[in-house]
Amino acid sequence: MKNFNDSLIKKMERLAEITISSLQLGKITRVKRCLEIAEDLLLKGNSEMKNAITNVYVFSVSHYMEFNRIAISKFFPKTLYKEYVKQINTSGV
Repeated sequence: MKNFNDSLIKKMERLAEITISSLQLGKITRVKRCLEIAEDLLLKGNSEMKNAITNVYVFSVSHYMEFNRIAISKFFPKTLYKEYVKQINTSGV
């Protein structure tokens, strides 16, 4: 089971890297597609998948977007945005 978690985390890290590099290159269509994939996995995945998306993908991408003052609400689909808001509220920011 540990190998599955490690692999899943690495895949979410890679998806986050692709999303961030696409933002840097201005490839908005690709960014939106990556976010849609993450949204779909969040909605249809098991609890391990949901945790990986929330704790790795949403955290990484939103951190980059905040740092570069990119409007998260403009890009994130509805469910991903709700997870982002939960993270912000939980952290006490």
